[in-house]
Amino acid sequence: MATAHVDCMRSRSYLVAALLGSIGSLLLVTPAARAEDDEEDLYDGDGPEAEAVALFKLDDMIEVAVRRSPDLARGKIDRAAARGAAGAAGANQQWVMTMGGNYKKQAVSGRVEVAPFGEVGTASINAALGLGRNLPTGGNVQAELGIGHTETELNIPEQFLDGSLTGSGSAAAGAQVPMNNGGLSDRYTQIQSTARVTLKQPLVRGFGPDVALSGEKKASYAFSEATIKAQLAAEDMVREVVSGYWELAYASYAVDTRAEAVALAESQEKVTREELRAGKAPQNALHAVTYEILVRKEAQLAAQLEAEKKSLELRRKVGLGLGRRDVMLRPGEAFEIGDSEWDVEEVLATSRKANRKLATIALEKKIADIDVKVAKNATLPQVDVSLSGALLGGGSTTGEAFSALSGADGFEVMAGLSVQFELSGAAKSNHDAALARRRRLDVDRADLERQIDAEVVTSVKAVTFAQTRVMLSDKAISVAEDNAKAEKQSFQAGKATNYNVMQRQSELIEARLRRGRAVADYHIAVAQLQFLSGTLLEQYRVNVRPRADRR
Repeated sequence: MATAHVDCMRSRSYLVAALLGSIGSLLLVTPAARAEDDEEDLYDGDGPEAEAVALFKLDDMIEVAVRRSPDLARGKIDRAAARGAAGAAGANQQWVMTMGGNYKKQAVSGRVEVAPFGEVGTASINAALGLGRNLPTGGNVQAELGIGHTETELNIPEQFLDGSLTGSGSAAAGAQVPMNNGGLSDRYTQIQSTARVTLKQPLVRGFGPDVALSGEKKASYAFSEATIKAQLAAEDMVREVVSGYWELAYASYAVDTRAEAVALAESQEKVTREELRAGKAPQNALHAVTYEILVRKEAQLAAQLEAEKKSLELRRKVGLGLGRRDVMLRPGEAFEIGDSEWDVEEVLATSRKANRKLATIALEKKIADIDVKVAKNATLPQVDVSLSGALLGGGSTTGEAFSALSGADGFEVMAGLSVQFELSGAAKSNHDAALARRRRLDVDRADLERQIDAEVVTSVKAVTFAQTRVMLSDKAISVAEDNAKAEKQSFQAGKATNYNVMQRQSELIEARLRRGRAVADYHIAVAQLQFLSGTLLEQYRVNVRPRADRR
């Protein structure tokens, strides 16, 4: 299978250069460390010891994943094998040239008495050149041009060899042997040319293109199926990369949010210390803030660990190195949702037309239909007819033989008929098995359609709900910000405690985390919808077919 690649104008070298340039401008590493890193090292990163961040766009991650995915590599190999098999299947209908020759000698032992003028032995050389092919009707046509050279030795009595008795004797006259220096010759040569056309055609079993071209059609469908399976592998890979990318985006967002939570608590700690120095707050007012700072720092560490874990998972899905862990990947896309609306009925209709899993079953159904037709045809009787016609020419030299052939000095025609009946039930059993396999595919398709329908409805609702969740979270964040500010002012006025301030801040942080989770769920659900509707590869301009195969 040809190399899978992204359908875009940039070459592979340009892609690598662009990625390295992006990393070089965004990667926060020291000059000494940057000088030591090579291309592969720049991809190696993530871990508790991560000291820098590299921003990546989703399109760049997918582009790298397409080149490095082992599933795509296996898919392209399978596709290449299927393409070769499809090409080989067509050989059955190609013109074939044949050449052949033989030498044959036959003689009577010296101990055996041969009647006068009888044959003592013959030596023959035959050669033929033919051109033929199988027909889409299931028959075969063959044209052949042949030449034969035969030398015959006769038992000529000695009295005839010297010419003394040439004119007498009915046996000599009847033998019509050649003359040699006034006498009879005991050897004579005959050359015969032949131009023959032969047609063999089944009339019942094996008749028609449904049977004669079944292998070629099945190989063609298998090639199409291999292409679709390679596209399915690409779709699965892209969907996993997209999901991993937005999971990492949420994890990175959570790290920022947890850091902001620590900053809010530390700011409140500063205010509390000022209130303590002014005598406006009790001595134990600092305890609640100190406790909350410790808890929030622990949550920040957990969020950092989760982000590094998601980064490593994304590296694995993309196919990047895992050796070093001092650089962490971070999504470069805006962490926001889109405003696209998805209609359930429209997506359902698209998925039933473009979903590649359904397309795979459709191709398998076509192959099964061919098997059913071939199996049914095999239950019929075998009735074959053969027709042959030839022009014959003969002479003592090759030139004379071909001249006689062009003059149609002789001809030969032949017609034959053969009939064969199967007495066992093996062919019928094979037909029943083919029908059962086809019915199984009908069941599989119906089941898959129900699964896709359910997943489409669920994913459309997930997208809609995620958009609503973001809208509600925005309102909740706005209210939580106002509450946190008001609670802080109440604390400074002596009307609230730090416990109340920390509670309002926690509500704000949780509202922001819920919004981030809704944003990630939105993008993951959209990717799932694109996968179900068969538009995911087009969305990210991924094409697993080589350029030569595109139309």
